[in-house]
Amino acid sequence: MKEVFRGASLAFLLVGAGLGFAGVYVGVHHRATELVKPLPMLKPKSETSGGASEPAKPPPLDTARLKQLEDTVKGDPKNVEALTELGNMHADQQNFDEALKWYKQAVNAEPRNIELRIYLGEAQFQANHIDDALASFKAALDINPSHPEALFDYGYVLLMGKKDQEGAIQSWEKLIKDNPKFDQIDRVKQLIESVKERSK
Repeated sequence: MKEVFRGASLAFLLVGAGLGFAGVYVGVHHRATELVKPLPMLKPKSETSGGASEPAKPPPLDTARLKQLEDTVKGDPKNVEALTELGNMHADQQNFDEALKWYKQAVNAEPRNIELRIYLGEAQFQANHIDDALASFKAALDINPSHPEALFDYGYVLLMGKKDQEGAIQSWEKLIKDNPKFDQIDRVKQLIESVKERSK
């Protein structure tokens, strides 16, 4: 399944000692790197021309596939695979409000599917529904309190959506504590140190 890569205007705060947030995100969300498409707004201002972010160019929309999926869910409203792909297609177009509709249906069909709740939370954050995004990641953590991606995302939204540096650090430190063999643990530690340093 494709992955929604979220952005935020304060991402430049997370760049320090050669460590950018985008690199950490790609590391944490490494399930299908060829499908990860970071939004330009996630890049530090210094990496964009003129010091300002450029709008991301959505990939071409496969309208035939879109229609096929819509027909599928009309006949099978709980087809999670089709619902998720519809959400992914709209998220790729940065049409996050429409993506939310399909992700919500997918979550309703499989309420204990943590990955679906993460996709929903990411789209909610992109649509600037900060409290809803936090609720989605919290629901994922209620299912598995140690889930590394949910912990990472929950901390991210606390930081970028609520300016809650302490809460973000706590979530990431729990990620490290509960997942000592996590393959991106060093990068998360560096991110924590970067946030601590910039909060002084």
